[in-house]
Amino acid sequence: MIWLKRFRVRSLRWALLPLVALALTACATGAGSGNPASYPGVSVGDSFVFVAHGDGVYAVRVDTGVQAWRYPLEPDRNLTFYAAPAVSDDGIVYAGSYEKSLVALDAASGDPVESFEPPALDGRVIGSPVVSDDLLLVPTDGGTLFGLDRHSGELKWSFKSSTDSCGSSSRVPPCLMWSAPLVDGDTAYVATLSHVLYALELATGRQRWDAPLNAAIADTPTLEDGLLLTGVLGESLVAVRSQDGKQSWTMPTSGWLWGSPAVQDGIAYFGDATPTWWTTKDGLGNVYAVDLTSRDTVWQKATGAVSTSPVIVDHQLIVGFENGQLTAYDLADGTVIWEARAAGTILGDPVVADGKIIVGVTSPKTVLQAFDSATGAPAWTFPAVTDS
Repeated sequence: MIWLKRFRVRSLRWALLPLVALALTACATGAGSGNPASYPGVSVGDSFVFVAHGDGVYAVRVDTGVQAWRYPLEPDRNLTFYAAPAVSDDGIVYAGSYEKSLVALDAASGDPVESFEPPALDGRVIGSPVVSDDLLLVPTDGGTLFGLDRHSGELKWSFKSSTDSCGSSSRVPPCLMWSAPLVDGDTAYVATLSHVLYALELATGRQRWDAPLNAAIADTPTLEDGLLLTGVLGESLVAVRSQDGKQSWTMPTSGWLWGSPAVQDGIAYFGDATPTWWTTKDGLGNVYAVDLTSRDTVWQKATGAVSTSPVIVDHQLIVGFENGQLTAYDLADGTVIWEARAAGTILGDPVVADGKIIVGVTSPKTVLQAFDSATGAPAWTFPAVTDS
């Protein structure tokens, strides 16, 4: 079976995109059934961790790891969820599915919000939706970013990505959007696997600029001091000016960047994975700390393959690896502070809540694990649910 972020081709040319699409439908055991699934998509609210995986969306208590609710109540083999849900400040959870649908749920109960009636989408929701005030942004692998009224689901605008190689007609594949958009002020930034990063007017979806980067972009850029730091599947970190889309600089790396940098005090921290036909749990990678002003490498560690974005907690950089290892590094010099081992592969970004690092796990028996952020000690495990 080939997972979304485990399928590694040496070049994402359009002739190979149908094979990549097959990776998204590879068979795997979901949290509640045998539906096609990939690794769990995880987000956090005030008291819950929200998990999209298999045929369900789950709310799990942050403090105990106990399930509070699931949607739908009974397993539905016609539903498959992947993207980490979006959570609004007023307690609504938005989750998109492989079946080109979108649902709004009450965060406390898991009950559907009946007033939310979104339009039909043109593709699967692989990148996470994003809430921005009263707007809900939903990317699809059909190459469209939808701007919806998050209360009613009404379509406000849509942006369709197209290049000479994708999205321009039915004879070419869509310009896949696999990552969540980034919102800053009145601008939304969205990346595609068609090598292009876009800036859109948030209110209307009108394109402000596009930046061709000559390699596929699998994750959301990080905005720092007017630069969009964008990892690409072309062995480099690219800095793009947010005002006009012009490339400021490119830093070569040893492997592909599937995640986004974390930044603190002018230092960017990120990991890579050496490109192979597919990266196994024994794949290789590096973790980097790079000064954004001088672009000098502050420190670099040879590691296992990294397909995730790191998180910063106090003086620690915490990185999840494809081999299931979770490591905390000292920000200053990369010294290992603690190491922990998850029950399976870590392919989704860790999240931080209640003094814990919580990771989605690709394993037949485990969906989520929580570790103490200061020591790495196990806190709780949320098991995979099997149909009775």
